[in-house]
Amino acid sequence: MKIGNVELTREKLAQMMDFSSLNPDVSEEEILKCCEISKKYNFKGFHVNPIWVPVVARELEGTGIETGYVVSFPFGTNPTNLKVAEAEYAASILKDKPWVIDMVTSVGKLKSKDYKYYKNDIAEVAKVAHDAGVECKAILEVQLLTDEEIKIACQLAAEAGADWVKSSTGRHGGPTLKQVKLMRESSPPHIKVKVAGTGNFWTPMVALGCILAGAERIGTRNAPWIVDELSQLFKL
Repeated sequence: MKIGNVELTREKLAQMMDFSSLNPDVSEEEILKCCEISKKYNFKGFHVNPIWVPVVARELEGTGIETGYVVSFPFGTNPTNLKVAEAEYAASILKDKPWVIDMVTSVGKLKSKDYKYYKNDIAEVAKVAHDAGVECKAILEVQLLTDEEIKIACQLAAEAGADWVKSSTGRHGGPTLKQVKLMRESSPPHIKVKVAGTGNFWTPMVALGCILAGAERIGTRNAPWIVDELSQLFKL
C-alpha cells in the first residue's frame, strides 16, 4: 500500500506507532505485558507514566524500542523549572538507552497570549532532551485550541526547538482530521507530527486518516489492533 511516496508495510506501520499505557491505575503486571507486546510488534516506542519508566527501560533493553517519558503529564501546568527537573531526571535514568520526551505545553499561557513563556517553556525542556541526544515532542492539546491558536502553537514549538508537535494527551478525546492537517500545514517541513487520543477515538480507519492527513506517528494503546487490522485489510 502506497501513501504519498512511501510504500507502507506492516513493519513500517508498526514503526509509526508509539504504544502507550498511561492510565493512573495501571499495574506493574500490565506494564510487563505491554513490554512483551511492544517487542512482539517492534513498535517505535512504549510510553508510560514516570513511575514505570525504569521497569520499561529494563524490559526493552537491547530492542531499540524507545522508552517514552512524559513531562508534566497530563495537564502541562507545572512551572518550567519543574518540567526541566523532570526532563533531567529522565536523562539521568535513561542514559545510553533509546528514549524520548513527550512534554505537555502550557496551554493556559498560550490562551493568555503569553507567547514568550510558552516558547521558553518548550525550549528549556527541548534543550535537556537535545543535550541528552534525544528528541522532544511538544503536546499542544489541540482540542482545546482554536485554529489560529493551533497555527501559533506549531510555529512557537518549532522556534523553541521541538522536534515534533503532538496533538493531544488523550484526556480530551482526539483531534479532527482537519486539525491534524492544520498541524502539518502550520509546521516547517523538518517538524514531525504525532497524533494521540483516547482509546475510543482510535480505530484503524481513523489511524489511516491521520496518516493521510500528515501524521508521521500515532500514539495509542490500540496500536496492536491498528497494525493487525490494517495489515489484514490492505495485505501489508
